Amino acid sequence: MALSIAEFSALLERELPSESASEGDRTGLQIQAGQQTVHSVLLCYEVTEEVIQEARQRGCNLIVAFHPLIFHPLLALTEEDRVGRLCSQLIRHGIALWVVHTRLDAHPEGTSAALATALGLRVRAPLLPLPQLPGYGMGVIAEAEPPLPVEQFLLRIQERLGAPLRYAPGVQERIGSVALLGGSGGSFLPAALRCGVDAFVTGDLKYHAFHAADRRLWLIDAGHAETEQFVVPALDRLLRRVLPEQLPVHCATQWRSPLRWHFPYPRVGSTDEASSSDADATVLPGAHRHAGPSLG
Repeated sequence: MALSIAEFSALLERELPSESASEGDRTGLQIQAGQQTVHSVLLCYEVTEEVIQEARQRGCNLIVAFHPLIFHPLLALTEEDRVGRLCSQLIRHGIALWVVHTRLDAHPEGTSAALATALGLRVRAPLLPLPQLPGYGMGVIAEAEPPLPVEQFLLRIQERLGAPLRYAPGVQERIGSVALLGGSGGSFLPAALRCGVDAFVTGDLKYHAFHAADRRLWLIDAGHAETEQFVVPALDRLLRRVLPEQLPVHCATQWRSPLRWHFPYPRVGSTDEASSSDADATVLPGAHRHAGPSLG
């Protein structure tokens, strides 16, 4: 079956309302590409050339992406620029683009809830609730039941997310309450501190954030894409609630992070010799995971 673009957008609006998006975010229909109807959908973390090729191979004429492709105003669409090149490819091949981003972040079963579940934690409440949408909010507060020794908690994150960690220790010896915000969550550190949790797990932390934590909690940077790697399965579950069963929905398998990790490595200030090897990028979701450095 097929839906009009307007009908498709209205159905997504039920589960992922526009008022749940953060101010200034770019969500909703970004590229129409001449399409009036939707007959097959591909879900992805973000648009890449490989994702576009997969959409073409699967016969999908609409991509629902987590990350916006267009975020800053475009001055031109050229092949030399990544965003311009990808926009041009979508238009050329008649593939529309719909973006969820912070709409999914704020959903009760969205980005951070999916992260908490993957880490074996029970979600208790949003970290920063949205007053206009009960149950919605940015980040989550979750519980480890029973509380875990710190080293076990760190190893669990590292093993289940498949990447090295950066962290600043707190004084807690066991981790029970945890604030989580998948993606870039440094601005939410004050909220995590106000909640009195034992640890805050997020990504993209700046150096001075680790000073600001001041041992009041364990501040853990587990990576941006690494903490968001469960968004495609979460989005798949949500959309199947609101979209007709007859509308084909597929999850992309071709995305790879642009990042590479080079490890093991000596600590800053250490004179210890350490061999090093290149590691593959994290592959999302559910493919090869590489081991991180030893913790200590």
